[in-house]
Amino acid sequence: MLFRSAAQAIQAQVSAARAEPPIDIRIGIHTGEVIRAMDDFFGTVVNKAARIADTALPGEVRVSDATQLIVGDAFAYSDPIEVDLKGISGTQSVYVLT
Repeated sequence: MLFRSAAQAIQAQVSAARAEPPIDIRIGIHTGEVIRAMDDFFGTVVNKAARIADTALPGEVRVSDATQLIVGDAFAYSDPIEVDLKGISGTQSVYVLT
């Protein structure tokens, strides 16, 4: 359940860098089993997290419905947002971490 702290730390570090042009990042989080090969992770879980990040606004953290269900009330979320994710069939529910 450290994902919110990690996501916020990443955003804070990027904001503090004062890069030119300014960089805003989008973070997507999904929960499940991943495939690890040396220092790389891949599989459908990683792909879904990337697709969720694609739907986020700059500076936003979005999580999948699976992650929100597992984490529960430990954090505050927006109401569900229904999105289509490239390469994943059906509409998916995602939540903005607030």
